[in-house]
Amino acid sequence: MEPNQTTTLAPPPPLDVCGNALFLDLDGTLVDFAAHPEQVLASKELQQLLTSLSGRMNGAIALITGRTIASADQVLDGALVHVAGIHGVERRTGKAIERTSNDTAPIQAALGDTRALIAKCALQVDVEDKGLALALHYRRMPEFADATRRAAADIAQRHGLSILEGKMVIELTLGQRTKADAVTDFMAIPPFANRNPIAMGDDITDEDAFRAVAKLGGHSILVGAPRDTAARYCLPNTRAVFMWLKAGLES
Repeated sequence: MEPNQTTTLAPPPPLDVCGNALFLDLDGTLVDFAAHPEQVLASKELQQLLTSLSGRMNGAIALITGRTIASADQVLDGALVHVAGIHGVERRTGKAIERTSNDTAPIQAALGDTRALIAKCALQVDVEDKGLALALHYRRMPEFADATRRAAADIAQRHGLSILEGKMVIELTLGQRTKADAVTDFMAIPPFANRNPIAMGDDITDEDAFRAVAKLGGHSILVGAPRDTAARYCLPNTRAVFMWLKAGLES
């Protein structure tokens, strides 16, 4: 199949815990969305599954998320050691967290502009301040999608920020880091090196990771409804993801 075509994708082959490296998105992939990111919680069953799977894979499983590492840990209770947060702006391997930048000034300036627009009723979004990124969620108010895009573009230009658009969210970020960078960084080090990578995600931002693993000889799994994608396989929802991971653990 040619990438980036809408078609019916087959279910993925079984996970090879000895030969694969696994890169997982969080919201919409491992856990269902909520009205606000702070309302999302992972079940103890999922947390235990990820911990056990990491042990079976010798640690070659990483979370790659738009959330901060701290936020991801709150959802998963620290079930995974290897995490890339804010689409790769920050990365944890072991206990140490590396960041590509610590300059929060442009983000804080953008936050001020966003709050001013909200105060004037010119923008209606839920604001998530990630420190090194700013997320404008319009999930509760989808009719404001276009207005949010216009405001984000104006604020980004004013403060030299980049834009990442996902499901019902627009993020203002520092630089051009994507999930592809996170995959590449992890695959260069143990325990990921010399394994065949699999990326799994539901959002447009996950397409960068899908293309990255394809270049490395791996494959990817789209979660959710069919759409234009570089993924080779598909699972319909978070429950199907859980069952696929569980089957891999038990193989």
